[in-house]
Amino acid sequence: MRGTHLLLLADGWDSGSVGTGGPAGLAAALGLGERELIAAIAAGLGAGSEPSRVVIPAQGAPAVVAAVKLTAAHRGPGAPSVTERYFEAGLKLGAASVGQATLWVAGGEDASAHDALWAGAWLGTQRPAAPLDAERRPLFGDGRAPSAGAELGAVARGWVRDLVERPASALGPRELGDEILALAAGMGEGVTAELWAAEDAEARGFGALAAVGGGSARPPVVARLRWAGSGSTGPTLGVVGKGVTFDSGGLNVKKDPGELAWMKSDMASAATVAAALVLASRLAEPGAPVEVILPLCDNAVSGTSVRPGDVVTHPDGRTTEVVDTDCEGRLILADGLAWLRSQGAAALVDLGTLTDGGAGLRAAGMWSNDAEFAERLQNLAGQVADPLWAIPLPYGEDAVLESRVADAKNAPLDRPDVGRHAATFLAEFVGETPWAHLDIGGVAYLESPIAGWPEGPTGATTLALAEAMRAWAAGSLR
Repeated sequence: MRGTHLLLLADGWDSGSVGTGGPAGLAAALGLGERELIAAIAAGLGAGSEPSRVVIPAQGAPAVVAAVKLTAAHRGPGAPSVTERYFEAGLKLGAASVGQATLWVAGGEDASAHDALWAGAWLGTQRPAAPLDAERRPLFGDGRAPSAGAELGAVARGWVRDLVERPASALGPRELGDEILALAAGMGEGVTAELWAAEDAEARGFGALAAVGGGSARPPVVARLRWAGSGSTGPTLGVVGKGVTFDSGGLNVKKDPGELAWMKSDMASAATVAAALVLASRLAEPGAPVEVILPLCDNAVSGTSVRPGDVVTHPDGRTTEVVDTDCEGRLILADGLAWLRSQGAAALVDLGTLTDGGAGLRAAGMWSNDAEFAERLQNLAGQVADPLWAIPLPYGEDAVLESRVADAKNAPLDRPDVGRHAATFLAEFVGETPWAHLDIGGVAYLESPIAGWPEGPTGATTLALAEAMRAWAAGSLR
């Protein structure tokens, strides 16, 4: 199959070529003059930033060029960085490609953004419910090669996206655990992994997981992963990822059929954390330990489902009154946080699709009890165009979670439950340990296209977490 030429039109693209990777290089490859090529592309371009397919009457046979303009820059807080804009352009170009594509960049080039463009172009070729196709891996027209980080990062995000699209009927807690263990064994470097059966997790005090998973015929499990240098006894970073393979809402069943239709994606956080750990292990030498706990379960409706008013006990002995069974993610994350803290973790991060994320559809919301820790995480995420947005904990609002029969309720009953309430609930399980809660509910699975992504899973925060894990292993995050 004849491939497509993919052309990014950056600022000033039509004012002259830059190097051999822009219009001059593409024109030479097609046997045309540069001005002739620019005129043909300009005539076929649309007004917006969506890709335009242009058929170029090249020597030998017509060539298809998919061209896209770089989106305009913005100056406000949270505006997409140059690297994010290149990644978005890559996604659009990849989706417009046929066969193995060749990438060209016209105009103001930013060398640090080329990896993002390339990764986006490859991820843009991925089809729903299918793995990333190595045969669609794009090439740069000027012969440059993407970095190992760009290639491995795309593979990691592609794995997450493929897994999140898996139907819940084919991916229960045990199947998800097996997929995670297979990833660790097949791609991880120095990563150890094990599964705890339901009775093993309950023996370790995971009472919330037992309750949430108790309504399903498919019992819960816990995946435990660890990456550390040989004999390393340094401070441990503990990371927890929510893995609900289908979330019906439990007895507080979800009312919106549109939301219920994509609840197979409620395990995205567990997949993301696993992929991030494996990615970090491929990109860096092991050092200070990183330990991952992934509670995996179904939130189903049956005669054995957890009921509103039930009280569950976590590994640290803390108790929670379950007043809303559809606020189950924070319950199982609390089990993981409490267990890791009891094991002496020096810092903690948890990841979940709990609410809308609080930060829109392009960045994950982040709540933390340590400003310096949060700032470092946010800076690391920005370096890989996988943004986090820091949101303050609602100090003083913890009163809405007070319970007469337990240490806390899992949700407020006098106001709508939002991300800050989940963060407030989880903060009680970490004490003074530096901690960050990442809510990826707005970015992990999109209900409509945005920023180059189609509807569906994105693999968001995989790169951000991998960078944090690398930094921890190297001693630069603490």
